[in-house]
Amino acid sequence: MHATEKEAVELAAFRLRDIAILWYEGWERSRARDVPPASWENFSDAFLDQYLPQEIRQAWVDRFLPLKQGNMSVQEYSLRFDSLARYEPSIVATMRDRIHRFIPWLAPKLTEACATAALHDSMDISQIQAFAQNIERGRRRQ
Repeated sequence: MHATEKEAVELAAFRLRDIAILWYEGWERSRARDVPPASWENFSDAFLDQYLPQEIRQAWVDRFLPLKQGNMSVQEYSLRFDSLARYEPSIVATMRDRIHRFIPWLAPKLTEACATAALHDSMDISQIQAFAQNIERGRRRQ
């Protein structure tokens, strides 16, 4: 979705419920009247500080950094990768970053094929994940 900074904040605020909407209304009132509309970064930082303290976010980052496929299936690894990656956006800021963080920690039998597939400029993380799952599925059938 292509939304402006202001629209992104408004859309997120619209989805808030219960105590979160009360927090948002108070946060909006606490902002100076002469400041421009809140940016997504301002809103998300304030929201995370309120509902997901830095210590907890750091604990999730500490789970993400050493993440490897190990005994997990590609699907399990992909799900865990995607859920933990959001806690360390600076490491996976671009699609290329996501792909290059994902591939080296796949099972060794998948790494080379996925690294070759990732050379295509049009490849994204979901395509790499599906590609790895197909290879894994094919090897299980053999």
